[in-house]
Amino acid sequence: MQNVYKFLFLTSLIVLIAPLPAQVQVDVPSDVHTLVAKHVSANSKQSGKMEGFCVQICFESGNNSREKAERARMSFLSKYPNIPAYVSFKEPNFRVRVGNFRTRAEARGFREEILNDFPQSFVIKEDVMFPKDN
Repeated sequence: MQNVYKFLFLTSLIVLIAPLPAQVQVDVPSDVHTLVAKHVSANSKQSGKMEGFCVQICFESGNNSREKAERARMSFLSKYPNIPAYVSFKEPNFRVRVGNFRTRAEARGFREEILNDFPQSFVIKEDVMFPKDN
């Protein structure tokens, strides 16, 4: 009798441990395929930007504001050549923004690094360029 119990115990243990072959069939409504195709199409038309943060180092208006902004950009690039810098115009102001940061914390950390050179700088939320794949 004891051998029967051992046999039953071992058989049930093997059944529990041994993986059973299984197949799963998922029926996906055709609407899902249409929505995915629309999503892919919409995202492929994006301009290479994503929501992120940058640091504004200069804000100029009035006479010679374009030249002042460009000088600030060149000054920045001479000290930080690996960080992108952009001059933009939104009437009536020229502004210089630097960096493409994914998070506010990254932008704040960089602002701390440049604070001695650009004391009026501040972090701003903006669409930034996608980071390049390595």
